[in-house]
Amino acid sequence: MNTISKSIILLALLLFLTATAAAEKLKLPPGMGGVPDIGAIPCDVFNKMIVIGPLGTKRLLLTWAEGYYQAKSGKTIDELIEIAEESQSWDFDSLTGHFTDYCAANPETLTVAAVADLGEHLLNASAL
Repeated sequence: MNTISKSIILLALLLFLTATAAAEKLKLPPGMGGVPDIGAIPCDVFNKMIVIGPLGTKRLLLTWAEGYYQAKSGKTIDELIEIAEESQSWDFDSLTGHFTDYCAANPETLTVAAVADLGEHLLNASAL
């Protein structure tokens, strides 16, 4: 086995061990084993999850939110952004930043509350 192959194997092993160690720190509430409903995760757990996997966790919640908005309003997230006030520039960082800020301020609520709050901001009404 050449040096490059050994380095790749060692790097893969280190990444695996790092991910395993980080995952062991996160404790999901009872009944939320396996793959939990991201909208039912308490914000305090979400706050810990975004430290472990910031982009992936935020992307999961944003994807979940898109289905939520479609089910509640019949509108896609793109349509909601078009309706939203033009004073705010909405992109991945500002949308997911809203979830992060909301959950940091309200750790006892569920992530669905952060999603609903963003929907209200996008519509500038409480239609969701």
